[in-house]
Amino acid sequence: MKNTKRSSSVYYSILLLIVLAGVVMVNILVWATDFRIDLTEDQRYSLTESTKEVLDSDSLLKERILFKVYLEGDKLPAELRRLRNSIKDKLDEFKYYAGKKVEYEFIDPTEGTEADFKELSEQLMDKGNGLVPLVVNFRSNGTADKLVVFPGAKVEYKGITSGYVQFLQGGNADLNAMLDQKIQNSITNIEYELMKAIDKAARTSKKSIGILHGHGELPAPKTAYFRRQLEDAYDFKDLAINGQINALDEVDGLIIADPNRKFSDKDKFVIDQFLMRGGKLMVFSNPLNINNDSLRRNQTVYTRRKRTGLEDLIYDYGIKMNEDLVVDANYGYFFLSKRQETRPLPWYFYIRSQGTDHPISSQVDPVFLMYASSLQFVKQDGLKPHILLTSSNNSKVHGQGSMLVSLGMTRLGELPDFADVNNDMNKKMLGAIVEGKFNSAFKNRIISTYTDNPDARFLAESKAPGKLMVVSSGTFFANQYYDSVYVPETNSYKYYEKRSGPYQIEDLIDNPFPKGNFEFMQNAVDYMMGEEALLSVRSRSIDLHPTDKKKVVEQAGFYKAINLAIPLGSILLLGIITLFIRKRKYAK
Repeated sequence: MKNTKRSSSVYYSILLLIVLAGVVMVNILVWATDFRIDLTEDQRYSLTESTKEVLDSDSLLKERILFKVYLEGDKLPAELRRLRNSIKDKLDEFKYYAGKKVEYEFIDPTEGTEADFKELSEQLMDKGNGLVPLVVNFRSNGTADKLVVFPGAKVEYKGITSGYVQFLQGGNADLNAMLDQKIQNSITNIEYELMKAIDKAARTSKKSIGILHGHGELPAPKTAYFRRQLEDAYDFKDLAINGQINALDEVDGLIIADPNRKFSDKDKFVIDQFLMRGGKLMVFSNPLNINNDSLRRNQTVYTRRKRTGLEDLIYDYGIKMNEDLVVDANYGYFFLSKRQETRPLPWYFYIRSQGTDHPISSQVDPVFLMYASSLQFVKQDGLKPHILLTSSNNSKVHGQGSMLVSLGMTRLGELPDFADVNNDMNKKMLGAIVEGKFNSAFKNRIISTYTDNPDARFLAESKAPGKLMVVSSGTFFANQYYDSVYVPETNSYKYYEKRSGPYQIEDLIDNPFPKGNFEFMQNAVDYMMGEEALLSVRSRSIDLHPTDKKKVVEQAGFYKAINLAIPLGSILLLGIITLFIRKRKYAK
């Protein structure tokens, strides 16, 4: 009997040692092995491959970068604390790949006296160039209260301030579902905002983008907001060709926005050769002109063909701009002012265009286009065409060439006779891109003036791959502006957009989704200029599901009971099973 007990004791002792050895071995393997697993469907806790490459590269991020995050404190409500924790988690991921090159610290701006907070606030706002504070209004114990927070970070590179990261839009906000949704959106964009700050700090050179003038294009003040969003990454130059053969030699990209006057053959030749050298050409133009002032005054207006000659050049490169207007059941509004009262009219010529699966437009809000025309691809060998923007499947082409446009079509709720809404064939192409090696539009008809010019260096075909993007609306990214605002810091005058956000021109400023236009433009410029690392981060989709607070309140008791019952029930069940096994074993 004793031998049996001794052998049983030895057996269990050996088994225990084997189990302990196995646990130790597993821990050693886990400690020695470097791996991470993200089990979420959209990989929300992982970084994109382009971000990993930047963080891991010594040639891109050469020095230490420090993020001073000012979203900290015991008074933060749960919604803002969720944003704070998400920022920390993302920064931990950045450190994992970048090591000591990425550092961060969280700072509570409310620590200290009221005078300290005021002084720090002025430093963080940096005369309007830094962080914008967020004033959160809420109720506590039945009384109204507010909390001032700085939902952003100060970025230091090589020991000096290189910029700021605004994770959540500043201003005034109530602690409600709308703020909760904004926080959800901010959590989605954390990686992009951090990468944009790193790119700005570490960038040693900027690509140059020319904005063309001389043919009635958008004036510089109307592109103020767009430039401000991208001036950290690109140099913008206002230029005119005026027949000069070298006018575009110093720019990598060229924007032609809303031209209204004819291009000379010399100017078209210079643009053509710019594309043949591998240039990136972005054209935003309406083939037809509609005068909104006349439309408001007379209720009707005739369209006018622009015929700038640019459409002929684009045709040779693979995109045809039709002289028509697209109307869409997914529309914007035309604002009429009468007796100091402004009223919106449904205006089917203002289109909420849809993106496609292309990285430029796949994750942007609807892009509002005014008086857009349909586009078509013209088959060209060696070029890759992609659709960027379309109308909805409840749209159609309205008219051709010179036609009458009347506000009467919206009276009494009259709808145009739209096509079958269930047919995707009804979608019209409104934005497109072709890329690859182009053939010169002047291949068989070069101008004699340039034939005799030794500086012309005529290229019959692309010597490097180029890109051409066309959107059939010239004003969709324009902004209103104040004329000649005095800037004390520089003792000069400067144009500023009238609103602090990405609002559109006069007829679209009250639409609920104007930011899609500027998101699209940012993506388009990044893609065209080859900065696809930031684009891949921005176009990433993370499906965040906000908590249903009503459901939480209604079912709180049920889930509390489950949380108590499952652990206690498991322990109780384990005890019963153990007693049963022991009783059965010793009964034998």
